[in-house]
Amino acid sequence: MADTELYLTLFIVPSPARPAERLEVRMKRFLEAERTTESLDDERFARLTGSNGRADYLVGSRRFVAELKTINGDPKDRVEQRLRERLALPGSPLAFGQVGVSQVLERLPDEQEVLKVMNDLSGRVVRRHLQKANEQIEATKSLLRLNDAAGLAIIMNDSERMIDAANIGYSIKSAMEAVAGSYLGISYVWASIECHRIRTPAGIDGFPQLLVTKSLGPSPELDFLARMLNAWAASLGSILHSVPHNGDWNTMLPIYDGGPPVLQPYG
Repeated sequence: MADTELYLTLFIVPSPARPAERLEVRMKRFLEAERTTESLDDERFARLTGSNGRADYLVGSRRFVAELKTINGDPKDRVEQRLRERLALPGSPLAFGQVGVSQVLERLPDEQEVLKVMNDLSGRVVRRHLQKANEQIEATKSLLRLNDAAGLAIIMNDSERMIDAANIGYSIKSAMEAVAGSYLGISYVWASIECHRIRTPAGIDGFPQLLVTKSLGPSPELDFLARMLNAWAASLGSILHSVPHNGDWNTMLPIYDGGPPVLQPYG
């Protein structure tokens, strides 16, 4: 078990509709509009760090080395195949017609184990992106001699509906807490999700924003990130809302436009 405990803060950005423009495009434009941001795609950095191993941005007057990762790759086929294998075992429930997966799973004695497998399969791409971001941030900090800069991974999902906010948050925490001394390059993770909404206890719907940190204590870095998230909401014509969750993943239950993703575990 790792010796670093992570903290997850949950926000939402209320929005009447999903923006038409892709999240990654808007995120890059948002970051580059800040005068203290430097793009590492600039020719002077490209010559120094190469094209594959560097991060994307220096942010906040080089206070952060930031790497952007967009989630692509629908885990639906992998999850369905694993469910088919489990439901083919003797004693598994049979279903006729169209039945929700949750109705089938709740009849299994190993429901929690099957759900964990489904979450692990869905979160595989998150863990892969996180590992790659850590490598790129560490390499950039070393090459540019920015030893005091904090690593910021920005994970975006505006298309893969099976990889929801709870799955992303759980995948980040479980990966970074799994092995002591891992992910030393990353101090903060901001996950911006627009493939679904969540609802606050006050009944406000919005796109979830997760901020995962290694500390909750006051710091200039956290102050900067708080301003950044507020500015992100303002760029969407909205106001950032904090959502208390008390460690309950159900606080992030997704609300989908057009209904939730459909699985076919019986082929």
